[in-house]
Amino acid sequence: MEPVVWRVLLFLAPLCPICQNMSFDLRQIEADFGEAPIEFIGLFPNASTTEDQIQVFKETYGLEMDMALDTANWAEALGARWTPEVFVLDASDAVVYRGRINDRYFAPGKRRPKTRKRDLDAALRSCLAGDAVKVPVTDAVGCPIEGVRLSVPQD
Repeated sequence: MEPVVWRVLLFLAPLCPICQNMSFDLRQIEADFGEAPIEFIGLFPNASTTEDQIQVFKETYGLEMDMALDTANWAEALGARWTPEVFVLDASDAVVYRGRINDRYFAPGKRRPKTRKRDLDAALRSCLAGDAVKVPVTDAVGCPIEGVRLSVPQD
């Protein structure tokens, strides 16, 4: 396998239903890009998450990627607000894609019967082809990361 060129940071929470429901899509992405120079890392940014919960999540949903507590504070550094939320980084740790895995969820608790856009898949295919990501930012839908202040419109 080639040396890692791209890194995919997936912010997850073990009790978030959207993270749980996206596990099939994540397994598919791991399989599709298993031979590519991409490193997938599941990070758990919530202080309430335990190592045991991470292990159970990994085993329950059959994910191969490394998973750990976000002890390096990547979520804060990147401005992550949701689980799941994905960041694709290049070799110099510049963000080339930020947002959702796909468009299945369009609001918390509301999902389409069928995925129409596979945003993370498209971003990774662009990266591997040497092209710029056509849609570098999408709106992630999920559970808020603990401690992150979500902006509220002012009157």
